[in-house]
Amino acid sequence: MRQDKLDLIIEGGWVIDGLGGPRVRADVGVADGRIAALGDLSGYIADRRLDAAGRIVAPGFIDVHGHDDLMFVEKPDLAWKTSQGITSVVVGNCGISGAPAPLPGNHAAALALLGESPLYADMDAYFATLQAQRPMINVAALVGHANLRLAAMRDPSAQPTADEQRAMERMLDASLAAGAVGFSTGLAYQPGGMARAAELEGLARVAAARGALHTSHIRNEGDTVEESVDEVLSIGRQSGCATVLSHHKCMMPRNWGKSRATLANIDRARAEGVDVALDIYPYPGSSTILIPERAEQIDDIRVTWSTPHPECAGRYLADIAADWGCDRTEAARRLCPAGAIYFAMDEDEVRRIFQHDCCMVGSDGLPNDAHPHPRLWGSFTRVLGRYVREAELLTLEAAVAKMSALPARVFGLAGRGRIAVGAWADIVVFDADTVADLATWEAPTLPSAGVERVLVNGVQVHPPLPDTPRPGQILRRSVAAQA
Repeated sequence: MRQDKLDLIIEGGWVIDGLGGPRVRADVGVADGRIAALGDLSGYIADRRLDAAGRIVAPGFIDVHGHDDLMFVEKPDLAWKTSQGITSVVVGNCGISGAPAPLPGNHAAALALLGESPLYADMDAYFATLQAQRPMINVAALVGHANLRLAAMRDPSAQPTADEQRAMERMLDASLAAGAVGFSTGLAYQPGGMARAAELEGLARVAAARGALHTSHIRNEGDTVEESVDEVLSIGRQSGCATVLSHHKCMMPRNWGKSRATLANIDRARAEGVDVALDIYPYPGSSTILIPERAEQIDDIRVTWSTPHPECAGRYLADIAADWGCDRTEAARRLCPAGAIYFAMDEDEVRRIFQHDCCMVGSDGLPNDAHPHPRLWGSFTRVLGRYVREAELLTLEAAVAKMSALPARVFGLAGRGRIAVGAWADIVVFDADTVADLATWEAPTLPSAGVERVLVNGVQVHPPLPDTPRPGQILRRSVAAQA
């Protein structure tokens, strides 16, 4: 009997290490929050043993596109994450983040996606709150470009003066120094959509100097999607900043198929040395704030929340307009501020994009929605069940790599995304034959099936154990982790 005492041994499972290689039968030993041993651990002493026979033991999934910035305070159990095997999340996407707070009088409609709590003065204050609160899962944060504009510019709908540009760059640098892993842009929203190349490249150069990255909700995912992708690729070329294209898609039937061109342009940029990756969520419907200008462009729009008309959550915009005796644009105006799901994507195209070598998975879930998109609760298990087991788009090992080691490398999350001795014990145990998303458009908050155990830094978070401190950590970017 070995005298090396372990906290936990996960016995007899099929271990997928996260790097894409074939699974192996092995035990996994955990001690002090890290993976301490692999192989035949039958001779080891352990406080606890978990039988994983016939199950997959994989690295915990990394959700690269979350909007849970304020949920660590408002809804800290994060069950929508843990129940689908997510152990780390990147927040602060689409140009909006928990910090910095806007100047008095400044506001942006997209900030409603984050929650009800006040935003924080700066990233130091945000991280201090998370540290005191103790997050359930690990969190890496981006600083939102909209926040920078709202915090630095008296008129965030204008072009920045030289002083305002310098102020934004100083705020970004301070946010990165505090621990943010990069910055995000939401060029499809205001005020981010007002930004021109010089402004964005200036910020990207600040991020590049600190080895950080830029993620972007591009300016247009419809008729000018190719030009919008090229715009963000150009920012990467000009600044040397690593780049991630968020929730890449081509909206509206007339644009379906354009991903062949956008992916080819991404590949050309990568061949030129631009560090580019992208992510998707595995659904044919998108979700964000309700935008009246889109009301007549997309036939199927489902309202997810409305401040003046909360009773309309879950209903289709066309039905609401018919009941009110008005057109859909007018109905949307009456509903705002509100959120919506837009059914304007092609499932086959989503799958094509997902299979790209540098594509990751991001839920883009909106936990503040009253009737959220099912991606909030089901993105990662939908990949495992529908894309891997049913459609056989790629191997289980390759899919796990897209949800673990690849995002850990892209975002520089050292010690994450792998089952290896010395790595942090972020682990998911699931049944490959039954894992599935159960959340639907009608019942979007149903937990997934087949995810049996989830550990964050060696502590079980799903199913939750009573009287267990929340084990998540704030993750900083490590340049070495990208190698």
